[in-house]
Amino acid sequence: MTLGPLGTRTLLAEDPMHRALLRIVRHAAETGTPLPNEYDLATRLGCGRQQVRNALSALETAGVIRRRQGAATTVDPMGLQMSVRLEDQFEHTELLARLGYEASVEILETEIAPLPARVAALLEVERDAPAVRTRKRWSADGRPVMLADGYLLVPDREERVLPDSVFSAASALWGEPIIWDVTTPGAVALDAERAGLLEMPEGAAVLTLELVGVAASGRRLFHALEHHDPSVVQYSLVRSVRPPWGIV
Repeated sequence: MTLGPLGTRTLLAEDPMHRALLRIVRHAAETGTPLPNEYDLATRLGCGRQQVRNALSALETAGVIRRRQGAATTVDPMGLQMSVRLEDQFEHTELLARLGYEASVEILETEIAPLPARVAALLEVERDAPAVRTRKRWSADGRPVMLADGYLLVPDREERVLPDSVFSAASALWGEPIIWDVTTPGAVALDAERAGLLEMPEGAAVLTLELVGVAASGRRLFHALEHHDPSVVQYSLVRSVRPPWGIV
């Protein structure tokens, strides 16, 4: 996953101090207020000023904050939003951690099941081809925020224990990884079942992402339909304008 205009991965929250700092950054972006000074940040985070200085430098390089001598440090809301790029492949626990959340994932259901007709058509296989069907739910700070229903093709109908990650599972089953996917965004109103799983009101609007995962050989191995709470994560797509850049 690429973060920021310079392609840096510095927003990865590898320890509690970084996660706590990202929470402060997120709150500043939401309220439109500047960040506390380095001394106050170090006190709140329980670390040294040099650690804070290094972390702020990384965020500045990523384009998330702006620092000027003699002025308060501010958060660029667009820079923070660019930390979640729709055109990049990522694991959702990593994404949530990079935004400063305590992230977790749980597998709610898993079974060998025949593919639905529409999914089989997208994967270019016969209807009822065997697949591992899974339902996963991701939480941020203990709050459910993402739900995914996925199908991974299997060579046979034999029951087996697979790695949690679809990328590792594809390699284990087929001897080749999923190297890219086609992602189609959309929006729906939650039905009663998914609303209950996401602890949101029935009929609430959520972002959907439909993914088809493609292996190195070109074989389509994976399909998922994800539902995301847009109040927690918003995705950006960076596009370039063709030359001559608006000249008529």
